[in-house]
Amino acid sequence: MQLTDGTRTFETDIIDEAARKKERDEQEREMLNAFARYAYLRYKQIRDKVNPRKCKYMYIHQVRQQLTSPARLQRVCNLLSMTDEEVLYIVEFVRKYLKYVK
Repeated sequence: MQLTDGTRTFETDIIDEAARKKERDEQEREMLNAFARYAYLRYKQIRDKVNPRKCKYMYIHQVRQQLTSPARLQRVCNLLSMTDEEVLYIVEFVRKYLKYVK
């Protein structure tokens, strides 16, 4: 699956492979850092769309729980112009690899 961030296109297979590696070359680090920034931005947008109480912070397990509802997932997809696969991939990537998201 491909995710596009304006000018850059990220291939999810390559992202997953680079994220699992312990040793990365400069190009892989740059790509992974750029995708991490993009994924975090999109995650915040997804979190804001599923949060029923805007003033209360949602943890990632709560976001994932909200996305189990097909209606909520479809609403997020429509509002953010993303597919359901993209939404779920980004949330899962953030859960696995971005340690600062709780």
